[in-house]
Amino acid sequence: MANSNTSDHLFSHAIDYMHHLDGIIGKLTDEQYTHESQALPGSTIGKHVRHVLDHFSLLYANIARTTAKSSDPQHPLGPVDYSHRERNPATESTVLGGQSSIKQMISTSKKIRKQVSETPTFITVVDIMPGGAQASFLSTVDRELWFCIHHMVHHNAIMASLMFELGLDPPTEFAYAPSTIKLAHDHDE
Repeated sequence: MANSNTSDHLFSHAIDYMHHLDGIIGKLTDEQYTHESQALPGSTIGKHVRHVLDHFSLLYANIARTTAKSSDPQHPLGPVDYSHRERNPATESTVLGGQSSIKQMISTSKKIRKQVSETPTFITVVDIMPGGAQASFLSTVDRELWFCIHHMVHHNAIMASLMFELGLDPPTEFAYAPSTIKLAHDHDE
C-alpha cells in the first residue's frame, strides 16, 4: 500500500516540475518558443507546454467539479477524457502566455491538493486506444496525477530535443525521469 502522504508528494513534484518548466521557458524568446522543429514537423516548445498543461487541467477540472469524493470503485469520479482537451492557443503562442498558464496551473495544483483526501479516490478515465477505439477504465486520482507528471517528463525530453535543435543547452535533469536521475546518482556513489 502507498504511503498515506503519496498525494501530497505527487502534488509537490507536479508543482516543482511546473516551476522548473516556467524557469526554462522564461529564458527563451518568443521566436524560439514557437519555432517549428525540422525533426518533428509542426512541433514547437510552446505546443508541448500547452499539451502538458492540458492533461493536468482535465484531471483538476474533474476533481474540482466533484464535491463528494469517492473511495468506492462502484462510484468513481469522472470520467476524465484525455482525448478531449481544450487547446489554449495563448499558452503556445508566447513565452509570457506559457508562463501565465504555468503559474495558473501551479495555483490550481495548490487548490486541488487541499481537496484530495488521504484515501485513494477512484476515477474513471476515458481515452482513445490505438486503432481509434474508445476505452474506459478505473484508476485513482494519485495514479492519474502520476501519469500527468510522467507525461510531463516525457514532453520535457521532447522540448529539450527542440532546444538542442535551436542550439540551446537545457539543464540535463529537465529531460530525465526521476528513476533515471536516481539511477545515475546511485552509480555515482
